[in-house]
Order: sequence, then structure tokens, then C-alpha cells
Amino acid sequence: MKAMETEKFKKFGSSFWLLLLGAGFGLPFLISLIRELIRGDFRWGVVLMLSIVYSVLIWIFLLMALAWGTLTPFLTKSAYKRVDSLPYQFKSSFQGRNGRLLIDVEHGMIGFISAYNPFEIQIFNASRIGKAETIASTMTGVRFVFELDGKKITMYTLLSNRAVNLKSGIGAEAISKADTFVQLLMAAKSRAEGGV
Repeated sequence: MKAMETEKFKKFGSSFWLLLLGAGFGLPFLISLIRELIRGDFRWGVVLMLSIVYSVLIWIFLLMALAWGTLTPFLTKSAYKRVDSLPYQFKSSFQGRNGRLLIDVEHGMIGFISAYNPFEIQIFNASRIGKAETIASTMTGVRFVFELDGKKITMYTLLSNRAVNLKSGIGAEAISKADTFVQLLMAAKSRAEGGV
């Protein structure tokens, strides 16, 4: 039995926005409220002011963590545990800051767990993949980019806050890894479209 194919690619899920809003606004308010109740000298003005301060700090942390992919493994872990129960053989997978890409070349299928829609495993026939390519830059890093239903997905194999020599060991390895995943995506697409 085949798993239901995802009708439309969703990079952002509603649960992600609820999680962000809860962590960015609800949690700071709750911490401020508990702090004031414990102190015994309860004042709404202090609760609101502390909530704003805590919110700013938490949002700075969240945005930095999301930008660098620090939270991606944590957010996608529970969905990734369900991959083995799917009727596909996702032998090739890549975890990047934007999520986890899963490729089943044999059946011409791909799976994607977006870091911004982390509770859902999206399954696609690889024929829905558009252009796929490796992009290597000393300034912006190494990544492979592919289109899925016309939406661009970028997966970094090397991301650095400083210039990287692409001919160095680490640069060449990142390019090789990106090229490998482009080839796997194209092989899965070929298989899905009836090729060998």
C-alpha cells in the first residue's frame, strides 16, 4: 500500500506558527506572571514590561536558531521517526537547515520534512521536481537547489560566516555532496517519469 502523496507542497505549517507565537509571546508572559506571583508584590505593569523584554530576547534567539538551522534536528525528529513506517525505501537522506530531504530512487519518490512544517512528512512523486542544480560560492556557501511544484528549496551542504576556499578539502567535499544529491533527485525524477 502506498502512502498518500501530498497534494500541495507546504513549506510553512500552521503548527509552526502556533509554536513560534507560543514561544515568542505566550512563554514570556507566563514566565513574567509566575515571577510576579512568586514575589508576592503583583503588578500588571511589571508583568507586561518583563513580558516584552523576555519576548525580545526569545525572538532574537529563535530567529538566530532558525536562520542557522540549530532547531531543525529537534523540530523534525518526531516526524523523522515515522519515516520507517512508510512504504518507501528512503535510502538517501539529507538534513539541512531548511529540513530533511528523503529520496527513494527505486520508486521515484521523495519525502520532505520542512523545518517550518516539522510535524508533517510530505511525500511527492519525483516527477514533480523541476530544475535541480549545485550552487557553489566562496561567499554564500555551497548548496543544492531544486524546485518542487514550482517552489524553490535550498539545502546547504556548507554554510559559513566567512569566505571558504572551494578547492579546499571542506569545499570540495561540500560540492561533491551537493552534486550527489542533485544526481539522486534527477535519478528519482527519471524513474518516476518512466525512465530507467
